This record gives sequence, structure tokens and C-alpha cells, in this order.
Amino acid sequence: MQVFENALFDIRNEESKLVDCERVLWLDQSQDCVVTISIINKNALPEFKRISFFEQGIIEGSIISREVDPYLRFMVPNEKLNEREIQIRDSSWDYIRELVEIEPNIYNPKERFQMIKGAMNKTGKGKEYYYKFLRQYWSGGKMPNALLPRFRKCGGRGKPKNPTKKMGRPRKTSVSTDPKLNGVIVGEGTRKIFDAIIREVYLKVNRRDSIRYTYIEMLKKYYSIGTRQKGRYEIPIIPPDYELPSIAQLRYHIRKYVNRRKQLIAREGEVTFNRDFRPLLGSETRKATGPGQIFEIDATIADTYLVSSDDSNLIIGRPVVYIVVDVYSHMVVGLYVGFEGPSWLGVMMAIENIVEDKVEFCKQYGVTITKEEWPCNYMPQTFYADRGEMESKNADSLGNALGIKLKNAPPYRADLKGIVEQQFRTLNLTLQPWTPGAVKKEYQKRGGPDYVLDAKLTLKDFTAMMIEMVLHRNNYHYMEYYPVDKDQAIDKVRPVARDLWNWGVAHNHFLKVIDPDIVRLNVLPEATVTVHREGIYFEGMYYGSEELLLQGGFIKGKSPKVVIAYDRRCMNYVYIKTNQGKGMIKCNLLSKSSRFMNMSLEEVKSTRYEESLSKSLYRTTEVQEEVSLSAKLETIAQEAIDRSVENEDRSLTKTERKSNIRGNKAVEKDKMRKEQAYELGKTDEESVVLEDNVTDIEAYKPKSKLGLLAKIKLEGEINHG
Repeated sequence: MQVFENALFDIRNEESKLVDCERVLWLDQSQDCVVTISIINKNALPEFKRISFFEQGIIEGSIISREVDPYLRFMVPNEKLNEREIQIRDSSWDYIRELVEIEPNIYNPKERFQMIKGAMNKTGKGKEYYYKFLRQYWSGGKMPNALLPRFRKCGGRGKPKNPTKKMGRPRKTSVSTDPKLNGVIVGEGTRKIFDAIIREVYLKVNRRDSIRYTYIEMLKKYYSIGTRQKGRYEIPIIPPDYELPSIAQLRYHIRKYVNRRKQLIAREGEVTFNRDFRPLLGSETRKATGPGQIFEIDATIADTYLVSSDDSNLIIGRPVVYIVVDVYSHMVVGLYVGFEGPSWLGVMMAIENIVEDKVEFCKQYGVTITKEEWPCNYMPQTFYADRGEMESKNADSLGNALGIKLKNAPPYRADLKGIVEQQFRTLNLTLQPWTPGAVKKEYQKRGGPDYVLDAKLTLKDFTAMMIEMVLHRNNYHYMEYYPVDKDQAIDKVRPVARDLWNWGVAHNHFLKVIDPDIVRLNVLPEATVTVHREGIYFEGMYYGSEELLLQGGFIKGKSPKVVIAYDRRCMNYVYIKTNQGKGMIKCNLLSKSSRFMNMSLEEVKSTRYEESLSKSLYRTTEVQEEVSLSAKLETIAQEAIDRSVENEDRSLTKTERKSNIRGNKAVEKDKMRKEQAYELGKTDEESVVLEDNVTDIEAYKPKSKLGLLAKIKLEGEINHG
């Protein structure tokens, strides 16, 4: 690179940091000589250097040519200059006109001093004037306009002023009445009061108080000179208006010193600022580089009232609509319309629809399509949703089993899911003309029609309309503001969702093929349960499986814990997760729990609660009857004890009492047989006669042989002495 006159060069050190910037004033190729001056150093003077030094520095990279000249702003025609600027420039130019033409002598320090000394004798000006004008001329590119006055540096821009007289337009009172009534001067003390009241009132979060209110509070707090009693109120007294700062002065102070960003964050809150006021310089679409990298999912309440499919006279309210959108192509890849949610059940149905065959899905609602019209039955790399549904244990299975990342937007930041939010807005507005029962603002006027009574669509009808709208937006809607990238522009890809999807799938995608049953398994709620001998116990119900039985389950002493998935809408089955969520064992409700057949989990819990409540209410009766039973048994026992004591034969020994138990039992058995024997055809008269003819016979009481032997032995001992 050659060195030219008036060129600018940046001088950098070994760390590539800027050291200086020099302008070439004069050069002589034959003498390998160049004269430069620094435009950064305010006291710089011309220096002699070698051209070869510059050329070597350019090769090594320590000297770099600067393309933009900061003094180009002075290259303006006279028509754009005012008289004062032209006068100052021409006056300065007259001082140095003759000096700068003597090149290269003017660059030599000794000769330059003699030239300036001679000029000083003629004009009477000091040398500082000549050096100032020469530096401006040389640094500015050796043009007279470089001597233009630097008015922009005058006045202390950005620094607070302490004026000695009132600034701005005079008040009407000072013009018409008395010049002394011109108002107060805003000095340092007044500015401190302004700053304090702005912090205390105007910038208070979520208050949004007006400047007028702030001004009144300032007068009441900082300028009150006393109070007076008016009834039960204590009224502050303030000085006359001309002794107070005006509201215009406060408004000017706020406009000048309170940053707009700081003002919005303080008054609206940071969340509202980030959502409604932050700069929008990026593109949400560019967060994804291919289909399937990010799916956004969200729910809204549809602006339409529906009627029952069984009875059109019954209005059943507004449905919940879940939409899943691919960020890269803006393709709607999943849809759920129903009454679940916003909750995990609604998210579960929307995610299940992502992998569902769309041809069969549309067929259920009377819409016939081809595979190419809605080619979306894949899972993404990442789900982006609100903190509610996706920030739960139910969503963890998606990440753990299927390797899908879950990201949640911060609170109150729906703008971070702008693509899916815009889909909701568009679908709602577009469908309104064709949906009787739609919520419309004009219907809210007094005396206007009642949109609720206009409801005519069933859930199936509304779902079919939503499907048709989604198909239209996916296949034919031209997205005018879609940021088409360079590769797409080369291939002439139209900004239509299906075209972008197909192009992205062919070039770079993140889609995953997963069996719908595995997806359903991993979006169902989970629970950890124990396998007992009686079966798998969960919420008062028992489940069993032939497959698990063959594997050695349900054996006493072996009670492993397993993770099950269940559909709370119908508890006929639970599913044991295997292979880390990539497989399952289906378990049926056992007959011992058949009373819970075809019930939802909520119905099961309600039934069990009613049973528990009934048991609790019966507890009083049960305890009372147990007390009664105890009293009855105690009475019977006591009567037997009393009877036994009364009839006790104390002459019998313990051995005698325990002897002949078998014989005693036989006698008692024979007696019981006779008493319990059947007599068919027996009448009451016969039983009376028989009872009258019966003669009491003294019962034979056999005595123990041991007692007889003891008696004989005793008599023998007496007889033989």
C-alpha cells in the first residue's frame, strides 16, 4: 500500500491497541521522507519520518489505514454556514494563509518559530493563536473549513447549570404585572427536591401517578410554610405561585434527567417493560435452524360458545384450544379442542396429536386430506411452553424417556412465544364471521345482542372448523414478513408453512419418529406403587397382569416397587413402565375392585371418600353395639358364675372334678339329643298332656372310683390297726 498526502493511519502496539492516529501532511518519495501530525494529541506538532517506516508497518500490521475521516463533517458548503461561522473561519485563515503555503519549511521547528515570530510582529497576536490555528488546519486535512468554530463544545453540554437569572420563557405575571413575579430559578437545591419527589412518587412501581399529582405532592411536602385548621382537616399552606417552581419546570426536569427506559421500568414494572416496550431487533423465527428444533405450545379459551351434541338447547360454554407450532416453519403440527384445561390433560392431548396420523385424525371430524397436506407426525428436540403445565412432574417423562428438552417462558412473558400467540389471534379473528356464538366487542354494548344465545356449533363442528383453518394456514397462507434466509431465497422457497417445512426437512431437521403408544405412555401421569400378593395397589384399587404373573410377580415376600402410568379419565387399566419408559406392561383392574370399573380417578376418590365417610358415621353405632355386647356377655358370665357358686359341692376334690370328663360329655350329649330330636306333626295340646304325665326321676350321679378305692383303703387301715 502506498502512502498518500492527507491519508490517516492508525498506529497500534503489539496487543493491537490503538496508540495514535497520524495524518500525512507532506512527503518526498525521492528523499524517503514524510511529515505527519497526530490528530489525537491536542498539543501535537508535525514530525519528520521515513516513508519506508510506514510501508514496513503496514506490511507488519502495526500501521493500518483509516477509511473514515472524522473531519469530513467540516466539508460543507458556505450555504449551510451562518455568518458568524464564516466570519470566524475567514479571520483565522487570514492569520495562517501565508505561513502554510511555505512547505516544507513550515514543518521545521526552527524555521516555523521564526515565521510565527515575524507574523506576531505584524498582527500583535500571541503565538498561542498561531499554533492553535495551524494544528486545526493540519489535523483537519489542510482545508480552510477545518478552522470553523467548535460551537458544539461550548456551554458545558450535559452538565447541570446554576444560572443567576431565570431561564426560559418569562411568565405572564412578570410581563403584565411586575418583573419581580417571574418565578424561581432552578438551582442545585431545587433539583434535589425534584429528584426526591420523582423517586418517591413519579417512579413508584405500579402507581403510574401523573406529573400533576407528583407536583402537588411536592408542594405539600417540601414547600409548605405552615398549616391551618379547616373543620377536622389540617390544610398545608404554600407560598405564592411566583415563589414556587412551576409544573413546567418539573416536567422539563423529568424529560431531561429521567431516562425513558428507567421511567418505563419504574412505572410499569420490568415484566411489563420487557413484554410491551423493549426493543424488537431480533427474529423469533431465527431461534430455530430447522423443523423440529423447537415446538411452541400454548392454550387459550376460544371466543365461541358451543352447544351440546345431544341437545342443541343446552349451551356448554367455551372450549379450550391447544396449538403446537414449529418455530422454524410456523407449521401447526398439533391441535386439541376440548374442555380439558388449561391443564396437563390438555397438554397431553395436544402432544398426543403431534404424533397422530393426521389423515385419520381429520377423518374423525369429516375432513378428508392427503398425507402431503399435513405431513406432521414427529416429536421435536425441544418444547417451549408456559411455566404452568410443562413445569410439573408429569412433563419430566418426556425429557427422561424420550430425550426431549423442556423450556419454560418466564412469568408474564407471552411475547417470548410470539409465533404460537399470533396463531391464536389469527385463528380467532378469522373464524369469527362463520361462528355463531362468537364473542364480539360490539355485542358488549348496552342493548346489543347476546352472543351466548347465538350458540349453534357443537364441539365436533367447531373442531372441524379449526382443522380447516389450520390446513389453510399450513398450505396456502403467504407469510409476508417471514425472514427468508439466503439459501431459501436461492432455492426460491415461498414463505408458506408447508413449503418451508418440506424444504427444512430436506436440508436440516431435528424431527424424531416415536411410536404413538410410547408417546401416550410418557405423557400420562406417573406413580410409584408396590406389587403385593393381592395385586398392584393404587388409590384403593388392585390391578393384575398375566405377563407379570408369568415373570414371578405377586409372590409373598417379594414386593418390588414399580413405576406405573395411568389415565385419570378411566382407571380400568394402568401401565407398568419398562425399559426406561420405552416399553410397558398393561395391567387390568381385578374383580375384587370391580366396583370402580369405568370410573375416572376423581370418581374413584369420591367413591372412596363416601365409603370412608360412611364408615366414620357408622363408627358410633359400631362402638355402641360393641359396648352392648360386652355388657351382655358380662351378664351371662356373671349369672353362670353365681349359679356355679350356689351349686358348688365343696366335698369334691380337684381330681374328682376333672375325672370322667368324657363320660360327663356323653351324658350331656345324650340329653341334648333327646331335647333336640324332631317330632313332626306335633300339636300344642299333645305337648301339654305329655308334660303333665311326666314323672321327675332323680338323675343318677356317678361317683368317681378313685373316691371308692380311697374309702376302702381307709376302712382297711382302721380294721387292722
